[in-house]
Amino acid sequence: MLKKNLNIILVTLLFFVLIIFFIPRDKFYVVENVLSPTSFQLDKLDFVIDDLESFDDKFTLHNAELAKKLNISETEAFILGNLSKYWASNLMKGRKVLINNNDLIFYKYSYGIKYLYSGYCLKDSKPYFKSGFDKKLADIRRSKFTVLDLETETYYNLNELKIRELKDFIVIKKYQAPEKKSVTPKSNIKTFLENGDIKIYFTDLTTKLKADRECSSDICKEILTNIDNATKTIDMAIYGYSKTKAIENALQNAIKRGVKIRLIYDLDSQGKNIYPDTNKLISLIADNKNDGHSAEAQNIMHNKFYIFDDKTLITGSANLSHTDMSGFNSNSIIVINSAEIAKIYKKEFEQMYLGNFHNSKTIQAKNKIKVSDKELEVYFSPQDKTITNVVLPLIKNAKSYIYIPTFVLTEKRVTEELIKAKQRGVDVRIIIDALNASIKHSKHKELRAGKVLVKTENYAGKMHSKSMIVDDKYTIIGSMNFSYSGENRNDENLIVIKDSKTARFYKDFFLYQWNKIDDKWLKLNARAEGKDSIGSCYDGIDNNYDGLIDNKDSACK
Repeated sequence: MLKKNLNIILVTLLFFVLIIFFIPRDKFYVVENVLSPTSFQLDKLDFVIDDLESFDDKFTLHNAELAKKLNISETEAFILGNLSKYWASNLMKGRKVLINNNDLIFYKYSYGIKYLYSGYCLKDSKPYFKSGFDKKLADIRRSKFTVLDLETETYYNLNELKIRELKDFIVIKKYQAPEKKSVTPKSNIKTFLENGDIKIYFTDLTTKLKADRECSSDICKEILTNIDNATKTIDMAIYGYSKTKAIENALQNAIKRGVKIRLIYDLDSQGKNIYPDTNKLISLIADNKNDGHSAEAQNIMHNKFYIFDDKTLITGSANLSHTDMSGFNSNSIIVINSAEIAKIYKKEFEQMYLGNFHNSKTIQAKNKIKVSDKELEVYFSPQDKTITNVVLPLIKNAKSYIYIPTFVLTEKRVTEELIKAKQRGVDVRIIIDALNASIKHSKHKELRAGKVLVKTENYAGKMHSKSMIVDDKYTIIGSMNFSYSGENRNDENLIVIKDSKTARFYKDFFLYQWNKIDDKWLKLNARAEGKDSIGSCYDGIDNNYDGLIDNKDSACK
């Protein structure tokens, strides 16, 4: 009996071995590139859907013949070719797929069927889904689109012959087009507010596609002005520095006229700073300290604040980097002329200057100050537990809206409360940086699943603000990301402004940026470098930190 049972077991095992090794299994491929809506590169294997057609994304004889047959212009065929390629790329690039005869299958969906009913598909040189095709064509004829030359940052109307000669371009909706003085009127949106002894500045990643080192943003000019006007002291706590000559010259001149300058900056346990030019600033400012020898050197000194003559404070999200100082990234800063506010920040500075960083710092007693009849609250990380004591209560008590332009959002409790706010009828909208939407701990998927509106920005620069606007009443500006480290590990600062004028000003700017980002990025994630992100392939910057810049990055080819 035992022998019989053993034989049954052996036969069963042999059967499963045969299944594993000899029965064919489905092979998955990854879509590496989308050459057209009917042509794909799958793990270096070329795959073509040969019974469906598409327009080309360039001016070709094929497009000219199709245009004549369908009674449309060559330009319209060219635009349809580009839009259909973007549609296919957004849907398929990076996906795992199965090949099924003349089709690609993902999550049991047929790509071929989706393409048939996309409005872009042609079969026997005719639109397969005629009503969808007519709608796409009507949008083009209503002049909704423009062509952006990515190399010169110039964009053209569809009737301009110049577009036939362009090599590196993208077709976008007009409202999404970057503004540049040489080719378009400047946006009417305001990026500066003076409100008594308080000034607010924004920079806008949708209007500048290349960083420079000319101190060209209003934020940089405000810092420069205060350096030039300082007569006694300048205390600076910065994450790091990348070369901006005007800042260096101003600091050198301040030192020459007898201004005492002190610098606090970040170092990791290996003695390195994220910005390579930080050493230049250290050599310029002899009186400097860092957190490299602290007990928690693995955490970062992430502040970006300046105290001038113990009476003026500048703080916010902007690093002393050329990408922030030129306005390439979106940032927010606040300038406060108040000796009381300066004193609070001075105490924080002194703690770090004496070597007390991160969790070695002590809590400050007084953090509520009135400036020009505006109530301000000042908080520092990690001692004040800012998310627990400030951010979460603001979200829980919101009645009308919560708007968040942010570099990163990974904090679990913030995510949960934002979803709850949405469920009780609060208008919750978030703009998140494209690169940070790709990190493992980003909460944008959970937020979207909870019906919260989250857009990934799709411009060359970064959404670097760390802000929140609530109910035309509260505004948060500071250096702290909405993350566990921002609350519990890093040296950070955050200001809550209770003032309706400031909140409405920031709300208008947020909604302006929101509307500049196409609604498709509510569901999809723009890549930080590639044709998704306008200008990112021609800005000379490694936007996704993969070591490849512009055309060397496969997403830009």
